[in-house]
Amino acid sequence: MKAVLVNLGCKVNKYELDSIATILLNNGYEVSYNHEFADIYIINTCAVTNESEKKSRQYISKLLKLNPNAKIIVMGCASQNNVEQFKKYPNVYSAIGIENKQEILNLINNSIYNVYDSTLIYNSISNPTVNTTRAFLKVQDGCNNFCSYCLIPYLRGRSRSRDLSEIVLEAKKLEKIVNEIVVVGIDLSSYKINNKLALGDLLYALKDINARIRIGSLEVNVITKEFLEKIKEISNLCPHFHLSMQSGSNSILKKMNRHYTKEIYLEKCNLLREYFPNCNITTDVIVGFSDESEDEFFETIETIKKAKFGNIHIFPYSPRRGTVAYKFKNITNDERHKRVRILEKIKDELKQEYINSLKGNYTLLIEEIVGEYVTGYTENYVKVYLKNNNYKLNDFVKVKIEKPYLDGALVIEA
Repeated sequence: MKAVLVNLGCKVNKYELDSIATILLNNGYEVSYNHEFADIYIINTCAVTNESEKKSRQYISKLLKLNPNAKIIVMGCASQNNVEQFKKYPNVYSAIGIENKQEILNLINNSIYNVYDSTLIYNSISNPTVNTTRAFLKVQDGCNNFCSYCLIPYLRGRSRSRDLSEIVLEAKKLEKIVNEIVVVGIDLSSYKINNKLALGDLLYALKDINARIRIGSLEVNVITKEFLEKIKEISNLCPHFHLSMQSGSNSILKKMNRHYTKEIYLEKCNLLREYFPNCNITTDVIVGFSDESEDEFFETIETIKKAKFGNIHIFPYSPRRGTVAYKFKNITNDERHKRVRILEKIKDELKQEYINSLKGNYTLLIEEIVGEYVTGYTENYVKVYLKNNNYKLNDFVKVKIEKPYLDGALVIEA
């Protein structure tokens, strides 16, 4: 029996789907991530926006064109939000939400439609099969932040942390397969040991892993002198910090229920650079939230320029039913997309400025061969292109950055 796995959404979803792959492979299934003929299709869905939930439904029709008789299993945030929406598809054999993904064999063999309650104890699927040059390592689930625009706390439940010994054990398995491990969670910054915030302790526990360690998305509250003192000596830690901002306007941040100001955010950026000079600080920005005024939008632009981001993920705001902000007054879609275009231009300028500022040598992890070049990311998460000289995937190569190129930088071997 052949199963095709389809991931929609975040890195945590990808980790969970890779863990399902392990179960299937251990039970004699052939597993693929390609869109091709299969007996079974497993979709791990996303519901962060209306569009992502719609995409989750559309994928069913796409997959049925590959095999109209296939059995389809749906799971994840979109089905957690509304499992009934998948019942109209005759080939959807089972549909569950966030919990009990480790019961995949039962879902394949018995038609199950159920959304299980999330627990207060970390009890997630683990042991992923890795088929790329980097691996994700899930350490936390759920979120307590309740940002006014976000549905995820209602779907994923309260924040809960994985046992540190389990994390280290899995990292030791992964180091034998890949050269980079990305530590991820739904709200990674809320990772706790014995009910105390302990992300720094977690990262320190991975300092002897024979792979470079990259951190997933962080919240402002975790960036403290104590945290940075603990992690600054970790030699295998990548100096890349994805620090969620969402808006650079204080009035919009308050509406979003984000518990910091632009001034605090900029202080954290300065603190990061104090401990990690030349580190790459990247972020997410939601454009056109609620009735964001032009003044508030330009306040965000000013904050972005001061932060000197190396890259920005830009999202036009999409009102989400079930959130506090769904009731707010909104600007037009046309105005949102006009602002996105303005910000895209600024993003590109800042990205080039950051690349031009990089001196010295960096380490490229080769992830792909594209024509005459090999590509991958440096430790500070700059995508780079190097002329191919019989390199292999998963190789580390010392490089020197020459200039911005395509969506990253052109490099030469150092």
